[in-house]
Amino acid sequence: MHRRTDPLTAPARDTVVASGQQLYTFDQFGPFSVVCLRHSGSFRTLDRTWSRLLAYTESHGLADGARLVGVVYDDPADVPPERLRYDACVCAPDTVLRPDSRDLLDAGDLPLRYETLGGLWAWRTTHRGAFDTLSATYRRALHTTAFRQQGVVAPCPRPPFYEVYRSGPGAAADADAEIDIYLPVP
Repeated sequence: MHRRTDPLTAPARDTVVASGQQLYTFDQFGPFSVVCLRHSGSFRTLDRTWSRLLAYTESHGLADGARLVGVVYDDPADVPPERLRYDACVCAPDTVLRPDSRDLLDAGDLPLRYETLGGLWAWRTTHRGAFDTLSATYRRALHTTAFRQQGVVAPCPRPPFYEVYRSGPGAAADADAEIDIYLPVP
C-alpha cells in the first residue's frame, strides 16, 4: 500500500502555478449576488439565454457595467449536449436582490433566480481566444500534475466551474474572448 508522505496543502492567496504556457492563481471567487437564468442544452446556443437575460437586466438598469458570470454544471465530455446545464448570471447590487425588494424585479415569464455565488477558493486561469477552444483550456487546467508537483491542492475535476466574462459574452469578436475560469478546490 502506497502512502503519501508529502501532504498537499492549500496555497496562500495569489500563489501562482505554471503549467506549460497557462498560469493559475489561487484566489477567492465571490461572493456575488446575482440574477440568473438557467440554460439547458448545447453550449452552442448559450447566446439566446444570454440575450434574454441581458434584455431583462438592461430594462431594469442592472446590466450597465455589471459583471457577467457563467456557472458550468456539466462536463460536455461526459454529458450529452441536450442535457447540459449552465446558469447565465448578472451580478447585481445587494439592495436590488434583498428579499423585500425582489418584487420590484418582475420577470414576467422569465424563470429568473436570485442567488449568491461563490465565497469559495479556486484556481483562476484566463482563457483568451475563440469560444471553440474553451474546452481545451479546461482540459489543460484539470490536468493536475503541475499542482501536485508544487505540493498544492489541485482543482476539483468535477463541476461546477465558474466563468467571468471580461469581454462580455458576445461583446468581443469570437477570437478575442477573455474569460476568467475559476476551478474550485475540494
